[in-house]
Amino acid sequence: MVFKISLIICVLLLNVTLAQVPRGKRCRCRRLVEQLNLNKVIRLEIFPPSSKCENEEYVVVLKSSKKTSSIKCVNPNIREVKAILRGKNKKTKHIQVIRHHTALGKITS
Repeated sequence: MVFKISLIICVLLLNVTLAQVPRGKRCRCRRLVEQLNLNKVIRLEIFPPSSKCENEEYVVVLKSSKKTSSIKCVNPNIREVKAILRGKNKKTKHIQVIRHHTALGKITS
């Protein structure tokens, strides 16, 4: 009986220590681009904070010269990103904005 109780306590302690793994170690974005050419932007994707990353991340997909696309992480405070999000500029009308959902299925703003 004492063995079972000590085993249960060990399992509970192990679960508590594993649950305390720090967040933010698996973010997509390590470096942020500070300028964008709006003519090359195909879409802007916004990823909300999650269990893997505590930051909201802004990722753009850019047209490339070799019929492929490249992906860059951008600073959400630069004027080009703000213009894309407003969507009132002629240069930004063609850019698709995708807001990814949280794990609970709620849309973040």
